[in-house]
Amino acid sequence: MSAAIPLIDLRAQYAVIRERVRAAMDDVLESGAFVLSEVVARFERSAAEYFGAAHAVGVGSGFDALRLALVATGVGPGDEVILPANTFAATALAVSAAGARPVLVDCRADTLAIDARLVPAAITARTRAVIPVHLYGQAADMAAVMDVAHGHGLRVIEDAAQAHGARFLGQACGTFGVAGCFSFYPSKNLGAYGDGGLVLTNDAPVAEQVRQLRHYGQRAKHDHAVLGGNSRLDSVQAAVLDVKLRYLDEWNARRARHADHYRARLA
Repeated sequence: MSAAIPLIDLRAQYAVIRERVRAAMDDVLESGAFVLSEVVARFERSAAEYFGAAHAVGVGSGFDALRLALVATGVGPGDEVILPANTFAATALAVSAAGARPVLVDCRADTLAIDARLVPAAITARTRAVIPVHLYGQAADMAAVMDVAHGHGLRVIEDAAQAHGARFLGQACGTFGVAGCFSFYPSKNLGAYGDGGLVLTNDAPVAEQVRQLRHYGQRAKHDHAVLGGNSRLDSVQAAVLDVKLRYLDEWNARRARHADHYRARLA
């Protein structure tokens, strides 16, 4: 007899954190503050501290994290952005949504991440940024990517949608470039109970620009400074994520042990 093993079992995960999650969600429901509340601000502070970044801005999805980070760093129509050919479609779609043109380069055979050695040949007079993608918790070679970017005056925006808690040379993925972008899709190792995303940055003006862009371009009530939209991480999802964040390192360690077990047994 054989049985299918699910890639992720969210019901089993929920059983472990049920009481904490329900209490956190009840607090939001009792408060009546569902949008851009103190719960969201608290999760943003927790996330910034966990990843080691100065600023964390919650947004509506991982796609919007990438799109808003690009716009906030000045990427727009007529620009080109280099990214790896091996990535989820959202990476390229976010570039297009910002008005720029995605330029694909090939990947390394060992990590399946962007091959920084191929980036210089793809650079043109219109190139403004490069998006390295960390896949399956496997970090891209950020030392090589940052060297190329600095040498050519390019901004680095990390797609860390699959790298919550991953590190490169001891530093958290998502904190090397001007911005790091995360998805909280439910199947991620830090997943919401719906959609959500996050932009990390150490650049205060970029953080403020993302905050405005996610909330109709507002810098204060009825003061719309830029052409923004609606991409806000809601309070219920922030409450769930704030609970789950406390378990992330433990869950990542378990995943690594399970992977070691499969490698040993399947060999």
